[in-house]
Amino acid sequence: MSKQNHKENAKIIHLIVQFFSETFVAMALGYFFGKWLDGFFFPDQTILTIVFLTIGVFAGLRNLIIRAIAYTKGDTDATQDKRH
Repeated sequence: MSKQNHKENAKIIHLIVQFFSETFVAMALGYFFGKWLDGFFFPDQTILTIVFLTIGVFAGLRNLIIRAIAYTKGDTDATQDKRH
């Protein structure tokens, strides 16, 4: 394999690891925030826990899609979120 292939593979692996770590953190924050709010508003139910957990999953997917599109467009640093 050439050095270029190793760089491409490393970028793809980095993208995958970053996706899982961001999604896990977003889900964990959503879970605990939803659980905390459920304690105040819905003590017997887990409505907000499920809502914020779902939002965390979609936030991770959104970040993956943005980075994958930037990577396929040839952006040299696809890990930067460019929301100007």
